[in-house]
Amino acid sequence: MLIHETTEKLKRLRLPGFVEALEEQRQISSYQELSFEERLGLLVDRELSRRKSNTIKRLIRQAKFQNSEACIENIDYQPERHLRKQQILELASCQFIDHAKNISILGATGAGKSYLGQALGQAACRLGYSTRYIQLPDMLDELIITKERGIEAFTKLKQYYTEVRLLIIDEWLLFKISEDDCQNLLQIIDRRSAKNSTIVISQFSPDEWISQIPIQVAAEAITDRLTSQAYEIIIHSKESMRKQEKIE
Repeated sequence: MLIHETTEKLKRLRLPGFVEALEEQRQISSYQELSFEERLGLLVDRELSRRKSNTIKRLIRQAKFQNSEACIENIDYQPERHLRKQQILELASCQFIDHAKNISILGATGAGKSYLGQALGQAACRLGYSTRYIQLPDMLDELIITKERGIEAFTKLKQYYTEVRLLIIDEWLLFKISEDDCQNLLQIIDRRSAKNSTIVISQFSPDEWISQIPIQVAAEAITDRLTSQAYEIIIHSKESMRKQEKIE
């Protein structure tokens, strides 16, 4: 009766890992050989491990990756891609987020840019950083639609994109954007500057971004804030990585 009451109290305290480990200790006799402090330590460790796992799952879900399987461990370092493994592993430690540095991932269609960006996003989630992956057209549409709902919802959305620790924007400036889009983008990128990290994934080089933005001053400001002291990764490929996957 006592253990049942204790278990119920632990559940009310929202300690499922503790309850799970306690039941395990009751069923396996070898735990009886441990001291009270050792058994208590194992119970606490299980709860912390469960909470960490749940946090990572929540961050990954909120990041809304298109490819939930993307991970640093599976990145292809074929010589023709010209990827520097040491650089990728250093970036996967996410120190660039602590220093609010940005990353530009550039390359042709199908070279694996999106995979790399999402793999770095997955690494950030594993380390507890809030992350959001989105394609630029979707992001701009979301801002326009939300603005029509009222200033409060619009302000809240811009604040979210400003404050998320790692923002990954795919399909960066594949097409020219409107002046309204330009102003919204400038506000977000400017407020993120020196505070949070942004990864942009694009087929075009920074020099070409400017021609896609209708307001010259804003174009220069956006490009400068994203590329100043940023890491640049250019993925080369003799043929589309997607074509290689189909062949395999």
